[in-house]
Amino acid sequence: MSEILRELVYVSEKAANIARACRQQESLFQLLIEEKKEGEKNKKFITDFKTLADVLVQEVIKQNMGNKFPGLENHIYGEESNEFTNELDSTYQYIKGSADIKPNRGIFPCGLQCVTILIGVYDRQTGVPLIGVINQPFASQDVKTLRWKGQYFWGLSYMDSNIHSLQISSENGSESTADSQTTKETIREPKFTQDFSAVISTSEKDSIKSALSNVCGENVYGAAGAGYKSLCVVQGLVDVYIFSEDTTFKWDSCAAHAILKSIGGGMVDLRECLKRNPETGLDLPHLLYNVDNQGVTGIDQWANKGGLIAYRSRQRFDTFLDLLIKNLSLSSTLA
Repeated sequence: MSEILRELVYVSEKAANIARACRQQESLFQLLIEEKKEGEKNKKFITDFKTLADVLVQEVIKQNMGNKFPGLENHIYGEESNEFTNELDSTYQYIKGSADIKPNRGIFPCGLQCVTILIGVYDRQTGVPLIGVINQPFASQDVKTLRWKGQYFWGLSYMDSNIHSLQISSENGSESTADSQTTKETIREPKFTQDFSAVISTSEKDSIKSALSNVCGENVYGAAGAGYKSLCVVQGLVDVYIFSEDTTFKWDSCAAHAILKSIGGGMVDLRECLKRNPETGLDLPHLLYNVDNQGVTGIDQWANKGGLIAYRSRQRFDTFLDLLIKNLSLSSTLA
């Protein structure tokens, strides 16, 4: 398992280099974009694009993993087809290429910083996520050379082993980390208070926004890209990422889910969570990755149909969920 993890980190860096190289020359880059075909498109967007970088990244990961672990390439799935002839969340941010966006409390609402390369591994029998790597190719830019520097995060949750690359600081200032050389960023665990924070899509439903406003006050942040919003939870910038639509997919969530699982968090089905009560059971409905959706075709087979919530602390999440359900119930009563 550790050998697979090492190879995944290596190919994520290889993929990040491709993403940065393709973005270097603007005139050339514009030739490397095409509209997706029907069946590949995300229904959330009227026009859905892919770039040559998307295709190259996916194919490089398949080829490298197949070379290292023969046969594995037949079980690697992603969003892009490998055909390429000539406003989508992180891909749209990659195409738009905005580099001068200012963060709000460390969270970028849009721009190249929202671009992520996501690699997740799950158990084919149980559907449970095991390994996740999130690479952020455009984490920071040198003001003099204008060159981009990236960073990556990983986590492994297998049987009784939970290791990760995050440096998590306790309140007394001491640090624990699985690999202090991987990233210099220090992630501070939020204190157990009811001052919750959340990151959402700017297109989120008004009912969710209203309930979150009651639960989190001003600590609700909009950002682009499902992978980036999940990364905000992984980094400890917010308590939760919540999305009520069915337009994220298994490849959007698996990597972050595995990392969050390795630090005591998780990713669950929002719709099923909202049904949770003593009669239906209180177990959290974690997302699974080995079963597709029946009765649909194309990429919708792999959609997270019930929406999702990503969280990094089970204790805080239980309190948050209770408050969210109460406030959603209140808003529907008043409507």
